[in-house]
Amino acid sequence: MTFETGVKVLSILGAVATFAWGMFQYIENNKEQSESRRIEATKPFLERQLKLYTEATQSAATLATSENPSERAAAIKRFWSLYWGELALVEDKEVEAAMVGLGKGLDRQASPAELKQLSLKLAHACRDSLALSWGVKEWHNPHRLKAAEQ
Repeated sequence: MTFETGVKVLSILGAVATFAWGMFQYIENNKEQSESRRIEATKPFLERQLKLYTEATQSAATLATSENPSERAAAIKRFWSLYWGELALVEDKEVEAAMVGLGKGLDRQASPAELKQLSLKLAHACRDSLALSWGVKEWHNPHRLKAAEQ
């Protein structure tokens, strides 16, 4: 092979490598932009879910622990409002089941001890649902990281 042929081959290989690198960069950039758009699109849902789950667990905790009749009445009203409306927009099946369980407990005037357990069940279901929605596995069990470190 002559020097001139070698230069031509190297020029062609350089052009192919440059084109391939450019395509790789283009594809990676599109993936990043697509992921950014996906995150931005889900952000309002995730924020609303967090807000409503927080309200549901606060209502449940008040129902389970408060002895103040006016606080309990407000919590009952908010619980049923969430139950029959807004929460259905964002809840998963586990949160729905925990809400149904607490609702049945309220209907049968469950003991304070049972209401506490039902409230905790709802809080744990909300935490696990948020962990899935937000993609944070450690939220499923907050003690998991501590156990792994030991």
